[in-house]
This record gives sequence, C-alpha cells and structure tokens, in this order.
Amino acid sequence: MIISPPFLPAKVANETDAAYLDRAMREGVPGDGAFPVSAELNWHGGVHLSARSEGQEGREILPVRAIADGTLAYLRQPTERNDDMHHALNYQGVWTDNGCIVLRHETEIGEGESARVVFYSIYQHLASIAPAVPRQVGMPVYRKDVLGQAGMIDGASDKIHFEIIANDAVALLGRSSAKLDPRRGNGRTDSCWGDAHFHLPPELPCYDARPASWLAPDNAAAGSVARPEQSLFVRLRYAKGQCTLSTLSETGEVLGERAETEGFEYDLYATACERYPACPSAGYELLRWGRVLGPDALRPEQAAHWRQIALPAGAAWVNLNAPAVTCFSDADFPHWLGWQLLDDDSDSDAHCQSPTVRAVLKLDQEPIFPDGTDAISLASSPAYDSLPAEDRDFLAERYEIECQRNVSALQAEYRKLQRFAFRFPSEWAHSEFDSRYGWWLKLQRDNAEAAQQYQHLKAHQMALAFWEDANLSDIDSRHWHLPPRAFIEAFRQCGWLSAGELTQLLPMSALRKVHGYWVSEPVRFLDQTARQLEARRSKLNKSLRTHGIAGSPYRLAAFFGNAMQETQWFSKLYEQNPSAWYSPWDGRGFLQLTHADNYIKYWRFRGRVVSEALRQQLRSAAQIAHQHQNNSALRDSNFHELTVEMIQWRNDVADDQDDTGPSACAYWSWSGAARFADQAPVMLRQTVTGAHTFVYYSSVPFGQVAATVNFGKPVNDPFSLAHVNGIQARYQGYISALMVLSEGLRFPDTIGGQHEQPEGYIPRRI
Repeated sequence: MIISPPFLPAKVANETDAAYLDRAMREGVPGDGAFPVSAELNWHGGVHLSARSEGQEGREILPVRAIADGTLAYLRQPTERNDDMHHALNYQGVWTDNGCIVLRHETEIGEGESARVVFYSIYQHLASIAPAVPRQVGMPVYRKDVLGQAGMIDGASDKIHFEIIANDAVALLGRSSAKLDPRRGNGRTDSCWGDAHFHLPPELPCYDARPASWLAPDNAAAGSVARPEQSLFVRLRYAKGQCTLSTLSETGEVLGERAETEGFEYDLYATACERYPACPSAGYELLRWGRVLGPDALRPEQAAHWRQIALPAGAAWVNLNAPAVTCFSDADFPHWLGWQLLDDDSDSDAHCQSPTVRAVLKLDQEPIFPDGTDAISLASSPAYDSLPAEDRDFLAERYEIECQRNVSALQAEYRKLQRFAFRFPSEWAHSEFDSRYGWWLKLQRDNAEAAQQYQHLKAHQMALAFWEDANLSDIDSRHWHLPPRAFIEAFRQCGWLSAGELTQLLPMSALRKVHGYWVSEPVRFLDQTARQLEARRSKLNKSLRTHGIAGSPYRLAAFFGNAMQETQWFSKLYEQNPSAWYSPWDGRGFLQLTHADNYIKYWRFRGRVVSEALRQQLRSAAQIAHQHQNNSALRDSNFHELTVEMIQWRNDVADDQDDTGPSACAYWSWSGAARFADQAPVMLRQTVTGAHTFVYYSSVPFGQVAATVNFGKPVNDPFSLAHVNGIQARYQGYISALMVLSEGLRFPDTIGGQHEQPEGYIPRRI
C-alpha cells in the first residue's frame, strides 16, 4: 500500500513525516470538526481539514487529492452556491458545499489473501470536481490525482470533511478485539512493518551485563537489575541509520530510551555477520524484527538477541529472543501505542454512548449530575416519556452545561482518542435521520420554533447525505471508522507494493546512446515480463521489508531506480553475457549480482558453506581474467571444490524467487547504499541532445547509490557519476519511482520556477 494525505504541500528540507502530516492535515479542533465525536458527543466519522497551506512557497490553497490508488465509488457534483436563505445548504444563514467523492481502495499490506484489504475514502464538501475525475463508477483513480477544490463548511471556506471507513477491520488492523493479548504469542507474519515491539513479562530477568557470547541465552553469571513488576514493552525503531530502543509501560508511558551506536542500522549487515556467523541472514532479521520471518534458520536455534534497554533503575541487558518474550510490529497496531478497536455502542442514534470513550474523557469520574448518564441519552430513552414536565424542561439546560463540559474534556484528553477505531452508523444516510437525531427536539426550550429548526436541520442533512445513492455493495451502513491522520501515518510505513504499484514505477521512456547519438526509447512492459515479475513480487517485497528498504519512499525509489535499469526494465534477470571476462559469474537478480566474490558473500550471508580456499582460487582467477579480458581462467571445470549444488545456487540468483530479490537486498545492505538513499533529493535539470533535446533530472545522493551499485562503492568526485553505466536511464527510473512512491517534491525549470512534476513527465497507467 502506498498512501498519502488528501492535501500535498511542498516538502521542507529535513522534515520528518510526522511534521509533514501536521502541515498536510490541519484538522478541526476537538469538539468542532475533529474525530471521533462532536461537542454534543455525537459520532463524527471523519475530520474537517483545511486546504490552506503556508510553507516555503508562501500561502496557497491546495487541491484535494486521492489518498491512494482506487476506483470511483460515488460522485456528486456540488450544488451552485446561492443567496436563498431557505435553501437546505444555507443552513442557519451560512453555506455548506455538498460536492462529494467516494473512492474504493483494494490493495495489499502484506503477503497472501489475509493481507488483501478494502477500505473507502470520503471527500465531502467539495466546491468543484476536477474535469479529469472519471464520471463512471468503477473507473480507476490514482494516488495524488486531483479530485477537486475544497468548499465551505458552515460558512468557513477551503475545507473538506474527510473520512476513511471499512467493513472489516480485522484484515487492516490484524484483530477484532479492542486490545492485543501479548501473552498469546507473536503478532502477524503476513503483514509486518514499521517498528518492532517486544512484550517483556514480569518474570523476564534483566541483567547488568550481557554474556560473553552474543548467542548465549544463559546469563547466570551477570547481576540482576531491578525492574517494574508490571509488563514492559520495548519499541525497536530504525530510522536513517539510527537504532533507538524505547521502554514503555502498558499505558504507553515512555520509561526510558537508549540509542545504539551511531550508524547502527547502516552497519547492521556487519553486526549480523559478527554476532550470528553461522547464518547471518537469520540474525539480520532477528536484529531488525526480533524474529526470523524468512526461510533461513537461526543457528543455534535458540540464539539470543541481547539488547541494552533503559529502565527507571538504570540500563539493563535483556534477551529479546527469550521464550517468554513475544514480538509484534506496527502492523499489529499495539494498544500500548494507543490503538484500540471499539464496538461498544450498540445504539442506532448518532450519540456516542461508548463506555470506553466516556472513561477516557473522565465524564463519570466527577459527574456534573449524579445519575451516570447525560441529557441526550435521557431524551433518547423510554424513561423520557415518564419524566415530569419540569425535569423535561431542565434537560435543555443540562444539555448546554454538558456540551461545555464535553468540550473541556475533549481538549484535555483528545490525544488518547486519536488512535481509536470505532464501529458506528454512517452519518450520511437519508433514511436514519430521525432515529439518529430525534432526541434534538426534546432538548430545545421552545418546542414550536424547535420543530421548524429541526426540519431545516433535516433538510440540510438530506442535501448532504449520499449513502443510499452510493449503494456501496461491500460495506454496511454501520461500519468501522478509522482515525484518518493516524491511519495514514501508520500505513505510510507499510511499503508493500501491489502488482499495480510495482508496474507504475516504470518510466514510459528512457535515454540511451546509440552509435554516439542520444535517443529516447519507449519502455515496454510485456506480458512475459509481467508474469516473471509477479512470480517474484512477494519474495521481493519481503526482502525489501527485511532490509529496511520498504518503509522509506527514498530508499525504495533508489533501489528500483537501479534495479529497473539493471534488469532492462524488469525484463532480464540474467545478464547472460558469455563473452564477458567475468562470465560465468555475470549479473543475476534484481541488482545483477556480479563476480564470484559477491556470490560467495551472498551465499555465506544465507548460511551456506563455501570454503575459504575456493574463494581465494576464484579471486585469483578473476584477477587473471580481468587482466587478459578473457574468462577462460574462470571456467567452472577449473575448480574442483565448485560443486554442482553451488552452480545451481549461482543459477538460482536469476531463476529462483528465493534468491532474485534477497540477493539484491543483501547487496544493498552490505554496500551501504542506504546512507545515500536517505538523503533528501535535490533535483537538477539536465539535458542531452540527439535528434531532439531531451530533459532529465539528476540528484547527487541517488547518483552515489547508482555508483555503489555499479562500481561497488561511492565516488569521491561527483563528476565521476557520469561514468556509471546507464546513469541517465537510472536517473529516469529513480524519478519515475519517486513520483509513484513519494510526494511534495519540486522540479526546477530553466527560469527558476519549481513544479510538482518533472518536465515532460507521463505517468504509467495500468
């Protein structure tokens, strides 16, 4: 899944994703346009967002965009604004726009059918709808496509109501219960991304030192360190080369943090080889995810995972691979980070009567009224009819008092609700208005005037409602409402690429020099290439996850910018160049692993045994072959220790899905490519001339990644990047991938202007 907010301001240098989302999703305040309840404690299934952006480019009104690839599920053109105070959309004398688009998103967040998910995004209160938006239900809409312009909500301009809903929360969030039960076992394996998390039960010992061997699970010689009696949770976060371990309580309180040595993530390959020499690939996964998710086994089977964590009593060493420890990832939506799934309000009205919400807001701890309920609940209950007249009259006053109390409670405790998912009826149904809002009439002081106001409110709601018109086939009117900001922020870490997303990475054309002249050739994606790619896609996605590439758009773009060019746009996973001096150790896999040294390095990483004598023989032969530019010294028959099985291993790097992706990602890790990929790209406009002048964009950080892939190491002189094989096409692949995977970038023109798309850019559509 690739996902982004519905407004996309330009990115700011060195900005975190959380900071970017703060600017992109400027939400309504608690009690007024915020999720999940209003000041009246009525359910509010989405958020009000402002289209106004202030950044480096000054103040601008941003267009509304699709948050992910999907299909059109519903479209309603906005009613033209008018001054008729009796018009349903001029409720209480102020206009509200009713343009509306609903998109259906079916995508993947991991491996297999259990990780195929469906959700909907709702864009309400549009002032206009973009001409390019399809008018036919079922037609494709792509992430970042402009949907229209934000409209008015209750007279406030440049705003939309934005919602994310789903019929099934289990596939998306991994469970149906409110909270995880960490003692029942590890979290999901079909979907695993973001940070790793560990449940440390009270009986898990903490030590003042680790054992002499990283592999040893026994640490009896060390002294113990006092720890809290309750369960602890450790969050393991990798970001831009750093690794941070945070210790949390079950309520999410951070009890302490500790950072590993500088560049720990960038050095993770070397660390895995040092600590888990019998099978570094399994150790690598243990260090990154806390468990082995791939096909390679730990050796020994009970190898430890020692980490130093921060406790209130000081630093302590723990074995995160101890039998009592359970492991999770952000894909499990841990409750200790605030995620809960709540279906505890069974009423059909619009009023929130969730005991959990009331407890979070502390409404019953120090109640204003002693009866443990509220005015709306009383007005909706059968007991209302038996209330004395004076008690009914007092309900209106009580309602106003409680609304003021609710706003104060929401402002104080709102953050605790920001990661809650709720199941309740849609507010956009025509047929259920009276059952949802009938209580309103009973809480007004002047019943005669209130009846007229109620009809105006009902007409206003009918002008905005669409649920029956949309006729969405695979979702009920009572469904799950996902917290929009938190949902997007979480799934931006996923990075699992569907077949369509992977295909879109390909540029439509690429530059190549033919007989000394530059030409721009179409990049074709043939059926045979599609079948070959699909057969390897799942294992490639898992390898990208294992090596920390999948969670970063910049890393993914840098990986595929090289992989696409190296494989002739996914069509050729084997160089098959028998005349090359380095054949038969020529390029294979997504990054065209080349030379015997690299093959052996990869095999040893996977725990396969290759003698040092054979490695040295092949290395000496390669030097001779390079010197004479002839591969006779490298013939397989020259090496008695080169077994039939090893030759098959070599072929598997091109042919076997268990090796084509893993070999490329292993090379990425040991070459240190992420050090450069993590640097924000600064685009430079470049041209080459053939029959025409062709424009492309370069970026020095990506150029260094390309040099690392092609040369085996970065270059000291940036001008040397021009010697990278196919560097122009690599840049084009990189930019094409960035356009699919990222957002908010800017591309210069010849006169100093900045644009959100590269000059001449044509997206690949499927």
